[in-house]
Amino acid sequence: MSTTEPTADAPVEGAPRRRWALPLVIVAGLAVIALVAGGIWWWRSGDGSEEAEQLAAALESGDYSGLALAAGDAAAAAEEHERILGSLLEDSGASPQVEVSGNADAEGERALTLAWTWDLADDVTWEYETPASLARADGGWAARLDPAVYAPDLTDSEHLELDAVAAEAGEILDRDGVSLYGPRDVLVLGLDLSQLDTAEEEDAAARELADALGIDPDNFAATVEASGEDAFASALTIRAEDAGDYDLDAAEQITGYLAQEETMPLAAERDYAPGVLGSLREATAEDIEESEGEVAAGDLVATGGVTAARRDQLVGTNGLEVLAVDEDGAERSLLSTDPVAGQDVTITLDDELQRLATEAIAGEDSPAAVVALQPSTGDLLAAALGPEGQEYPIGLVGQYAPGSTFKTVTSLGLLRAGLTPASEVQCPETATVEGRSFKNADSLSSDLFGTMTLAEAVAHSCNTAMVLESDTVSQEQLAAAATTLGIGQETPEGLDAFMGSVDPEDTGTEHAAAMLGQGRVLASPLAMATVLASVQNGAAVSPRVLADDDSAAVEVDEPLTEDETAQMQEMLRGVVTDGSLDDFADLDGEPVIGKTGTAEWTDENGETKLHSWVIVAQGDLAIAVFVEDGSYGSVTAGPIAREVLEGAAAL
Repeated sequence: MSTTEPTADAPVEGAPRRRWALPLVIVAGLAVIALVAGGIWWWRSGDGSEEAEQLAAALESGDYSGLALAAGDAAAAAEEHERILGSLLEDSGASPQVEVSGNADAEGERALTLAWTWDLADDVTWEYETPASLARADGGWAARLDPAVYAPDLTDSEHLELDAVAAEAGEILDRDGVSLYGPRDVLVLGLDLSQLDTAEEEDAAARELADALGIDPDNFAATVEASGEDAFASALTIRAEDAGDYDLDAAEQITGYLAQEETMPLAAERDYAPGVLGSLREATAEDIEESEGEVAAGDLVATGGVTAARRDQLVGTNGLEVLAVDEDGAERSLLSTDPVAGQDVTITLDDELQRLATEAIAGEDSPAAVVALQPSTGDLLAAALGPEGQEYPIGLVGQYAPGSTFKTVTSLGLLRAGLTPASEVQCPETATVEGRSFKNADSLSSDLFGTMTLAEAVAHSCNTAMVLESDTVSQEQLAAAATTLGIGQETPEGLDAFMGSVDPEDTGTEHAAAMLGQGRVLASPLAMATVLASVQNGAAVSPRVLADDDSAAVEVDEPLTEDETAQMQEMLRGVVTDGSLDDFADLDGEPVIGKTGTAEWTDENGETKLHSWVIVAQGDLAIAVFVEDGSYGSVTAGPIAREVLEGAAAL
């Protein structure tokens, strides 16, 4: 967009632009030399064109050291340049281009027209013209500088500022159009420093307000100290509906306290689907500096998730306003462009299922997650976190040993090695590989030790049976089976996620441990939900969160065959009918398949603890449940998974 202020005469087309050039006239090979004021200087045209170009260059750069001035010196001119243009230069990250577009003679003076061009944004160019003049001086011409040289009709008391005209942001909507993220009413709480007279009063008020709001007094006092004399120092921004959670009555008794009503983009509720939605915030001075001109004051910066993937679509384009501001704060607009509103972004989350999953793990006292996928599409339906210890969205980016849920992958590897669900395997109490002993979970009845079918080993989650088959399936084949079921694929657009890893080079005891989903095998709840969704779907599932993401399904070197799919579903159904998920056998509706998992880990105190896992699928819904510090999968994660399945059926 180009906006042009009223100008003087049009520029002279084709006029040459010269900078710092001393014309040398050569006549018949001889230099013409003149004596002036007792010295020798090169002849020049004397029409002021060189000084005009020097003036244009100084206005562009702010360096007046090479310019003859009619009044004042270069240092004073540079200071005035900074006073008038400094804020605009800093906030826009742009530098002006100044051209001498016309001139006229006057007795003892040369009248100039300067054409200014500012590229304030990708599609916003500000063009205008200002008058300037050169006065006859000893040996040449000297520039007259006054504020009107910099911008149209600028007075001695005015300077230029750039303001953003905020665009109305779009919203993130769930699959049914429910608003999950968008403009919300907030209160910005802080101090109006114009009401406080001394630094001591400001410091005291800052600490008193910090105590009332429950924030760090030293940090807020430092913020106040660094603020301008009459600035508003923001202490805390809260949702309008959360005002009752703060002692605002006490805050209102503090001199200078001010609560400003604003709107800002936020999730529907605090901590709603973290890692999926991401966040938008106003750019800081550091953001602007590090962006190399890409970010301007007033811009919204996106962090993580959908907001980062679709930031431009959501926030739209801010308008711009260039203001002439006088010393009393009075403003007049020199340029104004309209903002372009943001657009809504629809994602695959199901708000009802998201809330159901969040409620199902609300009672957990260690980090926990529930992830739900739609196998037929890969749509992420829910990504819920428990209330404790959630420093990051572990359901999406957590890297944990998946334990016996990984036997889903191991089983596929064994099928490809020639076994069938009816093949006999050995399930002793313990098994040793290269001197390392492996044992079964204490919950496995000793009555089951001995010979059993592969299907029974999966149903009862016999560790030793899988370890003893480690020579049947190489680590490379195990990694290939994991890839078939979606492990290790690229991160879906719009999600910060870890899709799991299985190193194909592991050998010996590491390979044996990998058969159990331990050793160096790592997965997130999202990755394990993808594994079971792939079995339910009969092909590798590629998760997605953006409803318009039409990326092709993940391609694997060895896709699931129909026979493999049927055999895998048969064995995982046996986990429900005859094994560790028998509590799910009575659920109404389509058959449930799944697998429990338990993985040992050691905390910072050296104490051995258990990760609790369950993956289950029913119809077109696959769920992974993870509790970081739990018991066996069927004991801790199992009831959570059942609650989600039952609730989903009622939605």
